Amino acid sequence: MPLFGRRREAEAAGFTVGVDGHRVVLGSRQGCEMLADLEDYVGPVLRRSTPKPDGRDSVAVQNAKMDYVEMAEAAVLVVTLAVEELVEQGVLREDDVPPRPKLPPLDPDLPTYDYIQSTYARAEQRVAWVRDVDALFRARDIAILRPLPPEE
Repeated sequence: MPLFGRRREAEAAGFTVGVDGHRVVLGSRQGCEMLADLEDYVGPVLRRSTPKPDGRDSVAVQNAKMDYVEMAEAAVLVVTLAVEELVEQGVLREDDVPPRPKLPPLDPDLPTYDYIQSTYARAEQRVAWVRDVDALFRARDIAILRPLPPEE
C-alpha cells in the first residue's frame, strides 16, 4: 500500500452518445450542458445588429440563426440518442419522456430569407423539447455532459 495513495473517486454510471461522445451520466443534476450553448446564442448578435430598413434581419443575425439551427440539430440528436438508451436500459419509461414536437415539412420553394426564418422557428420548437427533457433529466439526476477532451 503506497504511503501517499490517492483515493479514486467512484465514477458515476453512464455511457456516451453521438459521434463526439457526449457523456450521459446517472447521478448528476447538471442536466444537458448543450443547452447552455444554445440559450443565448442569437441574442447577443441581435442586440449588436440593427435590422435593415425594411425590418428584416441583418446578414449577421441570419448567419447566427443558421448556426443556432445546426447547434439545435446536434443537441436534439444527442438528447434523442440518450433518451433511447435510457429507455432501453430501463432507467426511463417511454411515457416519461415529453413528446417531440410534430412539425410540418418546410416548403421547398421558400425564398432564402423566409427559409432561414422558418428553419430557425422550427429549431426553437425543437430546443423547447430539449428543455423539457432537460427538466426530466434534472429531476431524475441524469446529465448530458460535453465530451472529454482528447487525450494527448
